[in-house]
Amino acid sequence: MVKKGTKKPQKLTKPDRFPLIENALRKRTKEELIGTIMMLAKGHAVVARELEAKLDVKLPVDLLIADVSSAIDRATDFDERFLNTNFEFDWQAYEQVKKGLSQLLTLGQLEAAKSLAIKLMQDGSRQAEYSEEGLMTEDICECLKPVIRAVKAVGGIEATKWAREMQREDRGGFICDQELAKLSGKS
Repeated sequence: MVKKGTKKPQKLTKPDRFPLIENALRKRTKEELIGTIMMLAKGHAVVARELEAKLDVKLPVDLLIADVSSAIDRATDFDERFLNTNFEFDWQAYEQVKKGLSQLLTLGQLEAAKSLAIKLMQDGSRQAEYSEEGLMTEDICECLKPVIRAVKAVGGIEATKWAREMQREDRGGFICDQELAKLSGKS
C-alpha cells in the first residue's frame, strides 16, 4: 500500500515590516532622516515628547509651563458618560505633571508651580469626585507634594493663603488634606 504524501501545514509567520523600514532608513541621508523625524514629531505629540525625553531636551520655562498645563488636562480628562465608575485615566500624564512640576521647582519657578498646582487641584479633585473610588487621588497627591514642600520651605503669609486656596479648590476635601491643613494653619 502506498501512502499518500501529506504535508504538514506550514506555519504562517507574521510579516515584519520593521526590517524593511530599517533598510530604507539606512539608505537616507542625515538631513532626510532629521526631516522625517521632525515630520513625525510635529504630527504626533506623543512622538515629540518621547524624542524630548530620549534626547534629554531642556525646555525653556514657558514651554515647560505649557507642557505641564497640557499634561494636567490629559491627566484629569474623563468621559462624563462614565460618572461614578472606575473609569480609565491617563496615569502617564500624571507622571508628566509630577516631573514637570518638579522641574519648575528646580528652575526656581515656584509661582508657576503654585499656579499649576491650583489647576491640578481644581481639575483633579473634580475627576476624583466623579469617579467611583477616586483611584487617581494618590497620583494627584504625588504630583502636589513637591510643590507643598517648596511652599512650606518658603513659609509666610503667602504660603498660608496658597494652602487655603488649595483647600477651597479640593471638591472632596481629602487631597493632601493633612499637609495643606498644617500649611494653612487649620490643623
